[in-house]
Amino acid sequence: MENKNDNINSSYTRHYAERTDAKVYPTEFVVRTFLANYPQLNFKKPMAGDKILDIGFGDGRNTAFLCDCGFTVSGIEITQGIVDQTYARLSKLGHTADLRLGRNSSIPFEDETFDYILACHCCYYCDEGQTLHDNLQEYSRVLKKDGFLIASVANKSSYIFKGAEELSDGSMRVANDPYNNRNGYRLHAFSSEADLEKFFSEHFKNFSLGSADNNYYGLSERVFWVVCQKNE
Repeated sequence: MENKNDNINSSYTRHYAERTDAKVYPTEFVVRTFLANYPQLNFKKPMAGDKILDIGFGDGRNTAFLCDCGFTVSGIEITQGIVDQTYARLSKLGHTADLRLGRNSSIPFEDETFDYILACHCCYYCDEGQTLHDNLQEYSRVLKKDGFLIASVANKSSYIFKGAEELSDGSMRVANDPYNNRNGYRLHAFSSEADLEKFFSEHFKNFSLGSADNNYYGLSERVFWVVCQKNE
């Protein structure tokens, strides 16, 4: 039987290996959330020394930004190849971060380790046999009391879900990824901010919500932003 987890592991390892010599830049929503002020963004912004976990850090674009901010930075990625590539990039930039092999539903850190979690374009990735509930429960486990999650969450109307199969747990099995990284894999998606908040409320509270609707020259990327606080 085809292993969807192995497929996404190998595809993303190849994807980031092609970027090892490229300069990278932080994601706009991350910069805005950490550095700017907005009328409906209500959370205690991190300070130098605060412990933050960068989940699914990829090529390290946001990891480097977090290090520049003076935070104590850790991160997880799905293959050792990606971990090694990004560790090398950060070292060239003079940064130190604790980067480890891990997954959304299996984070290799102790309970209540982090003040903040950043999950940029990744919290909704669901391994076979796992759900978004499992991912959020694991996020909550490693957050300190009243710690914050900062995440982007998939919108069902985004380009990646064209022709996708919607499953009973709310995840969508991708069929037409233009980048050929996620076909056959499950991503959880929402139709509205209200649905998102209701789902996340099992583990989180005090929501600040936003969204983006971007047309990147024919690719319609639609996504929700969420900042929320551990409720346990």
